Amino acid sequence: MSRSRGTTLALVGLPAAFALGCIPSARIVARLWGGLDIEETGDRKPGAANVTRSLGIGAGVATAAIDMTKGYAVATIVRAAGGGPSLVGAVAATPVAAHIVVVRGRGAAAALGSAFAIDPAATGVVLVPILGGTALKRAGLGVMIGALALPVVSLALGHRRRALWGAALPALMAYARLRGSDGDFAALTPRVAWERFWFDRDPDPGPTS
Repeated sequence: MSRSRGTTLALVGLPAAFALGCIPSARIVARLWGGLDIEETGDRKPGAANVTRSLGIGAGVATAAIDMTKGYAVATIVRAAGGGPSLVGAVAATPVAAHIVVVRGRGAAAALGSAFAIDPAATGVVLVPILGGTALKRAGLGVMIGALALPVVSLALGHRRRALWGAALPALMAYARLRGSDGDFAALTPRVAWERFWFDRDPDPGPTS
């Protein structure tokens, strides 16, 4: 691919990916599906899990599908247009960052779509802990294990440049989780950080005296 073509793909793909990542899918689905403000419902997280608990599996699947498309669509178009692994990785990670920073979601479904765009073979492997965690009702744990395993599996498959961008996804997700629903990094203690990082939840503060 020529340098000018790569520059054009970057100038078009990165803003398009960022704009797609800014779509508040959970808010839209919750409003259209059940007339709910998702950030005043359940655990108030603007994501597919909260939509599922609040409105059922159909609404949750719709939200997850939109979020996965955020990570997958533009990066896949860039690859089809001749973009290399580094450009595809950057375009795939961009909507996840936008989803986390602008929508203030956790980015799990968007990151899964991005992972398929970056390295579909490695993502197929790490689906095992993700689906296993979901089946055992430990989705937060399964998702983070799968995310951390992604760059390792990519390296094992010999996909070095893909592994670099695969590592960006758990880094973004860790930031979103550690930030918490209220964006309160000051509240982090070892116990809170552990619960947020692995399980995407704040520990029960217990009885107060």
